[in-house]
Amino acid sequence: MSLTESLTAEVSRRALLRGVGGSAALLAVGAAAATPPWSQLQQRMAGTLYVKGSSGYAAVAHGYNPRFDAVWPSAVARCVSAADVSAAVTFASSNAVPFTVRSGGHALTGWSTGTGLVIDTTLISRVTVDSASATATVGAGARLIDVYQRVSSAGLALPGGTCGSVGISGLAMGGGIGALTRPWGLTCDQLTAATVVFADGSVKQVSASRWPGLFWALRGGGGGSFGVATSFTFRLRPAPTFQVYSMSYPMAAAAAVVAGYQSFIATADARLHCELAFRATPSTGSTTLAVTGTWIGSASALTTQLSALIARIGVQPSSRSVSSQSYFTAMLNEAQCTSYATCHLPPEGSIPRVPSAGASTMVYQPLPSDAIAKLIQQVKAGLSVTNATWTGCTVVGLGGAVRSTTTSDSAYGHRNALMMLHYLARWPSRTPPLDGAPFDAYVRGFRAAMAPWCGTAAYVNYLDSAIADYGNAYWPGTYAQLQTVKRGVDPANLFRFAQSVRG
Repeated sequence: MSLTESLTAEVSRRALLRGVGGSAALLAVGAAAATPPWSQLQQRMAGTLYVKGSSGYAAVAHGYNPRFDAVWPSAVARCVSAADVSAAVTFASSNAVPFTVRSGGHALTGWSTGTGLVIDTTLISRVTVDSASATATVGAGARLIDVYQRVSSAGLALPGGTCGSVGISGLAMGGGIGALTRPWGLTCDQLTAATVVFADGSVKQVSASRWPGLFWALRGGGGGSFGVATSFTFRLRPAPTFQVYSMSYPMAAAAAVVAGYQSFIATADARLHCELAFRATPSTGSTTLAVTGTWIGSASALTTQLSALIARIGVQPSSRSVSSQSYFTAMLNEAQCTSYATCHLPPEGSIPRVPSAGASTMVYQPLPSDAIAKLIQQVKAGLSVTNATWTGCTVVGLGGAVRSTTTSDSAYGHRNALMMLHYLARWPSRTPPLDGAPFDAYVRGFRAAMAPWCGTAAYVNYLDSAIADYGNAYWPGTYAQLQTVKRGVDPANLFRFAQSVRG
């Protein structure tokens, strides 16, 4: 069945559907009821409903980023199954309660929380691996590090992201960029099926043969517009051995590094993951530059790759290190974790909740010399951001297997991007909290400074409320089709948030 045919079939079911919601995004359903009958929802759930002020509420009220801790939900439904999610969605719709669906709670905009009902999928986190078919079925609330641990224990691997505590839902539906992206593709490219709760409370299996239009949209179309995903099925591959490398350069060589890097990565072997990490630390007045990445080939072959990269840069690194690591060890290190046990938020682990701001630019053409100069200028400008722990920009090489999947197969629109610029700012968690506005201003100023050369394209997993034409920024070339899907499954736009797909 073609996408157009599938949408026609979906439209014919409008009498059944009232709309579809999405994970990790604000789902506004009318005006909030004055006094929601919360006891009715608890009676329908196997999980626990925490009403504001009740015992245990404070421990589940907030997501990853403490800058949004001033937002207190009216209630948090800790769901343990798709049936619980169904009950919560039906309750919110029937009682006109605005609600938000939370997976990992990492949204840079704070849109994974709200003042109404938070439908929390954290406890729907089981990871089941079928070694015979090399697939994994993953609960929507699973953290990425738990997925890595479970699949690696079976000798298998999934391309994912870099943050161990991020929820699988938002990562997978928005794309998923990490060490195995260039060799194997995005996380969304590995998706073969999903379980989705619709607005009428029905639970449906979505795949290329069942609701194919919606399946296309879930692969890169982001969360929040089409359905509350409660589980995902991914194809896996045998876990590779990684060669992990790092090279440091003085900032004086930054222009040569960027120019050489972007020239090299455009045609580099797809087995090589490579990025540049610029960091500015205001407290020390220092800026640093590192070239880091992974290789899923032999150590001797990596030596050849790095020699070619260094030759393209034209400057020898100040230092260089290479180590051989297992898939899981490499994923732990990429998440900056010392062990699996510590790679969780407290109280389970020791990953700190750090206030942060971020934005991104997808780059399609090599940066000319004046754009490179501007990038370096903006990195150094981070030294003037008062109270910042650090600021900077990570330049992530794309291409490779990302281009192997087309926009006919998925909604991800940046298939031909050369690289991504990820702008970041972090600051201390304090009481009272610091105002996030100056840090937002830095990352958005960085993005605006690069726009004359790069345009407005951005990565949906780094949501940025300052982007006006977000549809074409996040989904160039696929947004119109996403709107068609939206009209087919949710013509009344029941589920929406500030940057959801509009029908």
